[in-house]
Amino acid sequence: MLWRPLAQFARFGGVSLLMGMVGCGVTTVRQVQEHPTRNWFNSTVQLKGTIGDRAPLIGAQVYQLQDETGTIWVLTTDTNLRSGERVVVQGKVLFQSIPIEGQEYGEVYIQELQREVK
Repeated sequence: MLWRPLAQFARFGGVSLLMGMVGCGVTTVRQVQEHPTRNWFNSTVQLKGTIGDRAPLIGAQVYQLQDETGTIWVLTTDTNLRSGERVVVQGKVLFQSIPIEGQEYGEVYIQELQREVK
């Protein structure tokens, strides 16, 4: 009758493992910005933070997503954004090159694929 306690332990362990993985997969802004060699570009990441400054574009807008490690621009087609909202964003990491007189002033940004208000 040893199998019953083992089955209960395995079930509890599986639930604990699943609960621990809920927070996995969230990348920090610093991780994206500091490790470009990690091949972030064109990969999908999940970021969690607060919507900050916003800037309108033709047919879209960008907003700053701020977490405890920094800020990054996020490109979205959604115009229903509110500064101060806590969100989880899934998006593609991209880089916009801005060369000026031989110097590179480009910036990493996120193209939003999905956003959830928390």
